[in-house]
Amino acid sequence: MPGDASLAKLFRDFGQRWEIERVERGAEWVACRRNGSFVDIIGARDLGALRYRMDEAEREEATERAAD
Repeated sequence: MPGDASLAKLFRDFGQRWEIERVERGAEWVACRRNGSFVDIIGARDLGALRYRMDEAEREEATERAAD
């Protein structure tokens, strides 16, 4: 998976928009973002995968906004 697996860098890059925490069961890491009237929730087993999925979610949202 591409991206930096550093927790500090993840918080620096996404901390203003996402809440990130480690969970004990299931996915290792979960990130939540309040987005209007709904919540985006992303889970991943490691920080690199979490970063990748958060990047994808933000790119997808930007593409949808540009299409409107």
